[in-house]
Amino acid sequence: MYSTKLIRNTPVTLLLGAMGLMLSGCKIEHRTEAEKKAATSVAGSFENASFDPKAEVQAMWESKVLPAIDKMAVDYPTLKAAMEQNMDEAGAQHGYREKGESGPWNMAVRAAGVVVAAETELSAGTADIDVDGDGKADLQVQIGPVIRATAIRDTLPFISFTNYTNQIDFAQLANALNDRAYEAGLKDVDRTKLIGQKVDLVGVFTADNGEDLPVVTATSFKVVGP
Repeated sequence: MYSTKLIRNTPVTLLLGAMGLMLSGCKIEHRTEAEKKAATSVAGSFENASFDPKAEVQAMWESKVLPAIDKMAVDYPTLKAAMEQNMDEAGAQHGYREKGESGPWNMAVRAAGVVVAAETELSAGTADIDVDGDGKADLQVQIGPVIRATAIRDTLPFISFTNYTNQIDFAQLANALNDRAYEAGLKDVDRTKLIGQKVDLVGVFTADNGEDLPVVTATSFKVVGP
């Protein structure tokens, strides 16, 4: 640091010259409000502004998504027995996971049964379905309005991460598929009167064993009577 004595004894012209040299290395930028707003965005953001997941799902829901799941869907008793016997063999025969993966299998199921319990207080609501008539839940269905997980996306053989720009787009696609499933099959269901009702459903779930209660994301859910 400069001493006070030195500064006092330095001619004003020399001080001004030194300050000018210091300031010459600094660049003063005048930015518009739009530029300032852009500068405050998260650095390195991978968000793809051109990707519209809702429009993409809308374009393929009726023509590709529903036909693919309907074709893959297996009656629950048959699927359950196969899963209990050998999960990997059941997955290879009835399910799907992207080539090269070693994680859980994604399965499509068709079931009919009675609702024996329902969680309707939470936004991520569920309904427990008794399929075999013993009064106990054989599977659980997400009834929303918040639908979780990525089972719909991950069950479809024609959807691959390699076809999307980044992980954000891939995650947004899964959310859009879940939203479409809720709008199509669950939005109009009377959640307060589900217990005791008979239902028919088609949906998908992810499983790595045949013992856990499947949590199904329904692509079709119909209340057919008491």
